Amino acid sequence: MDQKPVAGQDPLEQPDAGIAQRFLDEVDAVAERRDRTVDRRALAWLQIANTAVLSVYLLVFSTLLRSEGGLAQVLVFAFLVWGQISSGMAQRWGIQRRLTRSRWPLFVGGGILVAIAFGLMLAAVFVPSFPVVPVYVSIGFFALSFGGYGVAGLIRARRDPRPQASPRVPLDPAARWGTILVGAAFGALVALAGAPDDVLRAILLLFVVLGIAVWLFASGTELGLSEIGAVWRWPHVLTVAVAGGALVGVVLLDLGARGLSSVAVALGAVVLAVFVAVSFVQGYARRG
Repeated sequence: MDQKPVAGQDPLEQPDAGIAQRFLDEVDAVAERRDRTVDRRALAWLQIANTAVLSVYLLVFSTLLRSEGGLAQVLVFAFLVWGQISSGMAQRWGIQRRLTRSRWPLFVGGGILVAIAFGLMLAAVFVPSFPVVPVYVSIGFFALSFGGYGVAGLIRARRDPRPQASPRVPLDPAARWGTILVGAAFGALVALAGAPDDVLRAILLLFVVLGIAVWLFASGTELGLSEIGAVWRWPHVLTVAVAGGALVGVVLLDLGARGLSSVAVALGAVVLAVFVAVSFVQGYARRG
């Protein structure tokens, strides 16, 4: 049945008004679905956490290189493990991978800041007379810039509707064993970082690093680090923070050179035990 035009209104304008209204309704529906699937608060907190991890990594790495320490490579692979885990968290919370115009300044600016920090680190390593203060200043500026971006994200998201709560379930066997493997990797790195013999430490670390490298290529499987990170909750993340702190402490104190290798081994065993315990803590259900 044909719709009769409203009195006093051009019949040709009425269909356009209906189309426009349907379009606006669809836009509102899309925005509502986005708000349900994208947790901007969680993504902002993850931004702050990643900034803290990278800042600490740069600080410790520059300190080790400045002191000619031989354990810097241990931190590299620990940082790669965290990067994969955090990417899984970001995917769970609905991160958008498209580089929009609003994100280009962030990526370009962040790349420039990191490049400056690495450049100053290399200058501090290869030029003994180069002061180390500019290195720390550049890292601090990076932390303030990216950490401030995360804080701004929290402010923007303060009025967002709460996303639908994900059900908490026991970790499935793949996620549980993956969590234990993460603990084994961190525990091995902590223990080997305190080995007294440099040659033995280098050989053993090579095998551990090769195992981690192979694991990084398994990201598409249920045992992949990104898949494990996608089902983790805050207790699992806190355990990684504790393990990372233990690793940084062993590396900075160089327990092997101090004759405290047994302490490093004990710390590595504790790290593994904590991961085994936290693998029985409930996580999130797998998405999809």
